[in-house]
Amino acid sequence: MSRLKLITEVFRNMGWRYVRFRAVFEAERKLGTLKRKFPTEVQQKQFISLADWKKLPIKYYFSTRASLNIPKNPNATLAQAYQDFQAGKLLYFNASLYEIGRDYDWITNPSNNYRYDTTKHWLDIPDLSEAAGDIKYVWEKSRFSYLYTLIRYDYHFGKDCSEEVFAEIESWITNNPINRGPNWRCSQEI
Repeated sequence: MSRLKLITEVFRNMGWRYVRFRAVFEAERKLGTLKRKFPTEVQQKQFISLADWKKLPIKYYFSTRASLNIPKNPNATLAQAYQDFQAGKLLYFNASLYEIGRDYDWITNPSNNYRYDTTKHWLDIPDLSEAAGDIKYVWEKSRFSYLYTLIRYDYHFGKDCSEEVFAEIESWITNNPINRGPNWRCSQEI
């Protein structure tokens, strides 16, 4: 496809707003402005403690687990999905089960075992390459959709999975240094 046809196709499919965004993005990337906006070395900040947060008068959809009026349905499909998680298996793209292990590093593509470099700024990591494959394989676990399985299992089977849920989130934070590595490349993951 010629460059002109490609540009015309982008305009037609994405519109002026996206084209403007992309042009500014690419200019800022080439000028180094984006790396200054998204530094890899940041000053640590202290936020509210968990104890103080729990004291805040925040309204939720429900006050306690016991107040939920959802019928319990401890079914075999949910049980199997939880057992798969326990065994280090994760369903990718709602279609393929990959055995990634319980101590998955968040940066290895399970389709080809390519391990991304977390010392690189996210701007220096391509979405697709011959060696790495499609970056979406790394992003899939970082979307945390499997946490719904843990939370549903917690509710329907009466097993407290909160430590597992928080351990997964903390593992992501620990293994994905700020603005480095493949997972910072997509805002959905961060």
